[in-house]
Amino acid sequence: MLKRILRSAFGLHTKTILIAEPDPELRQLECRALSGEYRIIQTSSVEEAVRTAARHTTKIDLLVTEVRLPRRFGWELTQLLKLDYPELKVVYTSSSIDAEIRARTYPSIVVVLDNPFRPDRLQRAVHDVLETGQKNRIVPKYAAYSPPISRLHS
Repeated sequence: MLKRILRSAFGLHTKTILIAEPDPELRQLECRALSGEYRIIQTSSVEEAVRTAARHTTKIDLLVTEVRLPRRFGWELTQLLKLDYPELKVVYTSSSIDAEIRARTYPSIVVVLDNPFRPDRLQRAVHDVLETGQKNRIVPKYAAYSPPISRLHS
């Protein structure tokens, strides 16, 4: 907790997260949940996210994106951003996880967080992807978030 307060107070955020979420309320929830720990860029569509990323001057470490964005999909945004950020890690959010998302997973680190989710579940999923390299995890709706296996054995 102290670490988060110090980072926020002194601008010591070391990782940047791009959020692509069309719903303004969900986008604000995601931004509030993550802004204490990370530098946040918020967008609402694929086009806006690509334009914003092109203007951004530092590395984008993580994309948090809705699976279904207006007129396009989150996996399309992932493909476009990976042209400039090949090491980009991704957390997808969705109210309906289906075979399409599983079929389009890339060798990057991917977590799917099922809507609705609590802010602490988003925080933990983002932390796990950025800090521990957790891969290909689907967190079902209303399920208690469980830590990665590596944490259970430490």
